[in-house]
Amino acid sequence: MLDVEQEIVEAYFESNGFLVRQAGKPDDSENKKKTLPLPTIAVFNPAIQSSDSQLSFRLFTGDLRGVRSALVSRLGWENSSFSNSILSSDARLLKFFKKEVTQERISLGYNPGPELPESWMGSYLCLLVVPALPRNEAKLKELFTYLRDMGVGGVLSLSSMLENLLRQSLPTLKYSNNGVFQMLKLLKVYQLAREPQLDMFSN
Repeated sequence: MLDVEQEIVEAYFESNGFLVRQAGKPDDSENKKKTLPLPTIAVFNPAIQSSDSQLSFRLFTGDLRGVRSALVSRLGWENSSFSNSILSSDARLLKFFKKEVTQERISLGYNPGPELPESWMGSYLCLLVVPALPRNEAKLKELFTYLRDMGVGGVLSLSSMLENLLRQSLPTLKYSNNGVFQMLKLLKVYQLAREPQLDMFSN
């Protein structure tokens, strides 16, 4: 089954200079019972020697130049109980995160087998891609505290990733090997996404 969200995350990191690979394989024999693992990829930036120790918890594209290597887990629309209605309430959004993000789900995203990510990545960050973030500052701080307690080292929103990819896609270029850029190119060609509309990506 095609996972558009996962393709967006992978295209985002690849287009920003990272090498991307799957972070091991989830152990389905143990996960069928109750816990759905978060899809996780390993990303590596060969352009820098080490990650910036002063990175903020909320990450944007400009911060990626300070990331050497990371395990990136994704909490998305298709692997959680997220829905449009949750967006209308920061309290509901916070409750959603506390229900869906657990240390177990994050650790189950990859199966530490013979090919451990750290064997080739060295020291790495644990990042989480989320569908949205609270707008209220107090709720946002509460969420970040909770995510840190779950072992998350930084968070990115899917909307900011889409914004970056949309800005990179050009109607005049061909993207024969990348379905995400083909889709975004079509949005621009048919004028369904223009620069002034980018304020829709506000989370």
